[in-house]
Amino acid sequence: MTNHRKVSRRLALLPLLVAGFLLFSQFANGADSAHRVFAHYMVAFATYGESLAGYQREIREAQAAGIDGFALNVGAWSGPDWYYKTRVRTIYDAAESLGSGFKLFFSVELTNTTDIVEMVATYANRTNTFRHAGKVVLSTYGQNQVDWQNGVFAPLEQSGVSVFFVPFFWPQPVAEIPRYSDAINLLNTYSNLVDGLFLFGAAGLPSQLATANADYTRALKERNRISMASWTPHYWGMTQTTIGRRYFESHGGEGTVLQWESIIQSQPDWVEIVTWNDFNESTYVAPVADPGVHSAHLRTPRRYPHAGYLELSKRYIQWFKSGQEPPVDRDLMFYFYRTHRKEAIVPGNADAPVSWFIGDVRDQLHVTLLLTEAAELETTSGGVASTNAVPKGLSHHRVDFVPGPQKLTLRRNGVSVVAAEGPEILPAIERYNFIPTSGYAYGPIPGNLSVPAGVRVRNP
Repeated sequence: MTNHRKVSRRLALLPLLVAGFLLFSQFANGADSAHRVFAHYMVAFATYGESLAGYQREIREAQAAGIDGFALNVGAWSGPDWYYKTRVRTIYDAAESLGSGFKLFFSVELTNTTDIVEMVATYANRTNTFRHAGKVVLSTYGQNQVDWQNGVFAPLEQSGVSVFFVPFFWPQPVAEIPRYSDAINLLNTYSNLVDGLFLFGAAGLPSQLATANADYTRALKERNRISMASWTPHYWGMTQTTIGRRYFESHGGEGTVLQWESIIQSQPDWVEIVTWNDFNESTYVAPVADPGVHSAHLRTPRRYPHAGYLELSKRYIQWFKSGQEPPVDRDLMFYFYRTHRKEAIVPGNADAPVSWFIGDVRDQLHVTLLLTEAAELETTSGGVASTNAVPKGLSHHRVDFVPGPQKLTLRRNGVSVVAAEGPEILPAIERYNFIPTSGYAYGPIPGNLSVPAGVRVRNP
C-alpha cells in the first residue's frame, strides 16, 4: 500500500514536472526564446505628440496590455521627412528612461539601402533594441526588391552588427491573404536571407486571417524558422483609392477572439498586433480618446476610440504568453459598433462611399461578455430596449441598432452590476465613417475589498 501511494504521488507530480521542464526549456537559451507580443507602430503618427512624456505614456499603455515592444514602421529616413529621425530618437529615449525593458525594432518600409544601414547601425547597441539569438531583430513591410544581402547585411556585418531578419515579404503572385504554399515559396526563394517570416494580416475577414496565420506558422515550424503571426482588430480602407474603400466585417469581439484563439492553438513564436496606431486605417488599438488631437488630417472622419479591442486582447495576450487560460475573476463587458447605418448616404456625393462590403455586414451592436455568473443583458439602442439572458463565461451578442444614444446594462438578480454608454448612432451623416467605436466596462473583483464597489467604465 505504501509503495502504491508513493507511485501515485509521483504520478500526481508528473504534470507539474513537465510544465516546469517546458518553462525551463523556454528560457534556457535566454529570455529572447519566450513567446512575445509586439505592436506595429507607425512612427508617422505621434499619438500623444512628439514629447518624451507622450511616448512614455504609450509605452506604459502597451506594457499594461502585455505588449513587449513596438515594431517601428519607418517610411523615410533622410531627406524632407526628417521627423522620422527625431521621433525614433525620442521613442528610444522614452523606452530607456522608463527602465521597464520595453523592446524596439525596425519594420522597414523604405528602399534606400544607405538609409536602412544608417538607421539600424545607429540603434543597434541601444539598451532597448530587441535582439534574438544575440542578433539585432529587423523586420519589414514588403520591400522584397531591396538588395538585403549586399546592400544592407554586408555593410552592417562590417560594422559589427549581425541581423536576425523576420520580414513581411509579399508572396508572388501578390496575395493579401497568403496560404501555406506562399510561405513555403518565400522560404525557398529567400532561404539564405531570412531567419523567419512575419505575416502582416489586415485586409481580410477574421476567419481568413486566422487561417493564414496558422498556415504560415505551420510552414515556418517545419523549416525551424521563427514565426511572427499577427492580430488585426478591424479593417476599413478609408484612404484607399486604387482598390477601393473596402470594409471587412469583424463582428467586434467575435473576430478578435477567433483570431487569438487560433494563435493560441497554432503557437507561433511571436505575434505583432496590426496595428498600434495606424489612424489612416481602422486597424489601430491604441487606447487614445481622440487620435486627431495632434494630427489635423485625422479629424475627419472622426477616429473613434478602440479601447475595447485592446482591453479584450489583454486576456489572450496573457494566455498566449503564459500557456494558461486566465480565470474570469470579474464581470467584463466590451462593445463595438459603427456610428451610422450601412446604407446611410452622404448628400450630394460629397464623399466617396465604400466600394464593397466583405462579410455579413449589418446594423448591429456587437457585445462580448466575460462573466463570473449568468446574468441579463439589457441593450437600449435609440430608446428601444431589449433584454436577454446571458451565460457565465464568454459569450457574444448581436443586437440591431437604432440611431440615438446607446446604453448597455448587465443585471444580476435585478441589480445593475455593469453598465456602459457609447457614442450616439447618427441619423444623418456628412462623411462616411465605417470606423467602429469600441469601449468596455467592468465590475469589481468579487470579495476584493481593495476594489471599490460599483461599476468601472472605460469609454474615452
